[in-house]
Amino acid sequence: MPFNRRDFLAAMLPATAQLTGCGSMQAVTASSPAVQARQVRPLLLASEADWSSLPDRRKADPDLDRFTAALLARARSDIALAPLEHKLEDGRLLGVSREFIRRSLQWAFAYRVTKERGFLDRARQEMLAVAAFSDWHPDTYLDLAEMTTGMAISYNWLLNDLPADDRATLRAAIVNKGIAQARNGHITFRSTNNWNQVCIGSMVLGALAVQEDEPALAADLLAAARQGVFIGLRAYRPDGVYPEGPAYWSYGTSYTVLLAAALRGNKSGDKDGDKDSDWGLLDAPGFKRSAEFYAHAIGPSGKYFDFADSIEGQELPCAIVYLARELDQPALLTAKRQMIRNRQGLSDRFAPLSVLWWPTKTGGTVAPTSFSGQGAQPLAIWRSSWSDPNAWWFAIKAGGAAHSHAHMDAGSFVLDVDGLRWAKDLGMQDYSSLETRGIDLWNMKPDSSRWQVFRLSAEAHNTLTLYGQPHSVRGMATLRMVDEREALIDLTAALLPGQVTQATRRARFLGDAVQLDDELLGARPDSTVRWAMATEAEVRLEGTTAFLTQKGKRLIVQFEGSGIQLDVLDISTPRQDFDHPNPNVRQLVVSGKPGADGSWKLGARFSRG
Repeated sequence: MPFNRRDFLAAMLPATAQLTGCGSMQAVTASSPAVQARQVRPLLLASEADWSSLPDRRKADPDLDRFTAALLARARSDIALAPLEHKLEDGRLLGVSREFIRRSLQWAFAYRVTKERGFLDRARQEMLAVAAFSDWHPDTYLDLAEMTTGMAISYNWLLNDLPADDRATLRAAIVNKGIAQARNGHITFRSTNNWNQVCIGSMVLGALAVQEDEPALAADLLAAARQGVFIGLRAYRPDGVYPEGPAYWSYGTSYTVLLAAALRGNKSGDKDGDKDSDWGLLDAPGFKRSAEFYAHAIGPSGKYFDFADSIEGQELPCAIVYLARELDQPALLTAKRQMIRNRQGLSDRFAPLSVLWWPTKTGGTVAPTSFSGQGAQPLAIWRSSWSDPNAWWFAIKAGGAAHSHAHMDAGSFVLDVDGLRWAKDLGMQDYSSLETRGIDLWNMKPDSSRWQVFRLSAEAHNTLTLYGQPHSVRGMATLRMVDEREALIDLTAALLPGQVTQATRRARFLGDAVQLDDELLGARPDSTVRWAMATEAEVRLEGTTAFLTQKGKRLIVQFEGSGIQLDVLDISTPRQDFDHPNPNVRQLVVSGKPGADGSWKLGARFSRG
């Protein structure tokens, strides 16, 4: 998933802050006496027991065995790749940094598992190539941070198998090109979005990798990190809904988990790690429950509830693996086991950690079959079963556009039935494709060109709009659970001021059907109300009923309301030259006008054909 430097501006930090470190550079030379000695140091992120138990765990768990074997095979085939070069793409080194993590971790992992010298030699070659870069692109600190992560972990895992001169060279790169400028903190440590998690986690990994040789530097950096880390964790409050969507949950949460695991291993020499030494990160309000949010946000189709800047296809983040083990809830990995059986997830750059952290227990169920949470983007998710691939699954959100990576998607919903996605969210559009066209993507003001992008607009989402106008940028919809299977969303504040006196959307999950009821009060009688749902299904209309078909399955949507008109619109073609196409996507649209008293009602019932 692409990330652009202007992502940082979404945290509302000064533009110049991206170029500013808060500590001075500290030079390190290859001749430093301390680096000449070969020392046994604590392994970062995974204990000796995690490594030594892997053969037995593979024998006991076929999915883990498949995952490990596939990862080793890819590590072997990747040996032929040419070493990475310092090449910026759209002004960023981030793609190189992430590929370096993937390569270096897989080769370091493969060497420790197999002891085949070829893996060590290839990891060493890649690490020395990156260490020789002129810099790790400090202009955008995220690029530097992720490069430091890959170097720190690989350096630590291979430390005692590398020549002394190589160890000195790599250590000098970690310090001089990575952590020294964050000695007393960095402006990213005060960010409120995922940059906080990624940059702090990365810098701490770098500090721990060299702390025995640079104790003062490491101590200063860890103190600054501890002071800033809980700023980023506020996003999980109060009960685990990550406001940037499940894909960004994978990103930010993985780095917080890396940080917690590294701190635990650093503070204790016992085989299980000291669970009281992680600064209390995992006990931050909502953090552990966010694993449930993430698991519920994957429908039976295998696709995310891709609100905000998310993608539809799921990943295999190491964070969910670690938390499944930590929480003793192996069923959180149900969707991931299917990915492994489909030979997916190998491209995740932290895949070796997922193997090492894989829970020893299997089975169980995630209970209950519903999830709801508040915070910046309140939502509710229901499913009829965790084990039935044809289960009903419905997700709906409140919130709105006033947060990092947010869209005008208040009231939007998605629906899976029979293993298919029927009501879909278009998801994010690649950032560089917009910025290169002059879109001021991280300007969140009402008149920003950001809101002209179709995929970010209210018109593109499965919600209500009035007068053909966008939603309010600052107004946020609220969500209240009426009971376990019914949610009431108040959309009034999300609509533009003066459009209505009240707007509500009520969702009821009936197990084998879904009922969605909308009601407006105080609307102008001459206004037009628009209800929309994006779908890849073929749609046939008969009166006030829509018949949807795809892959031999059928869904019926029955509408009830006065003076309504049903239409099907092709939205596959870009509206403007900067919009991406939406292949094979259409909108089922219902429009109508309020009554003389300003009221309007629409009921929609979703059932199997």
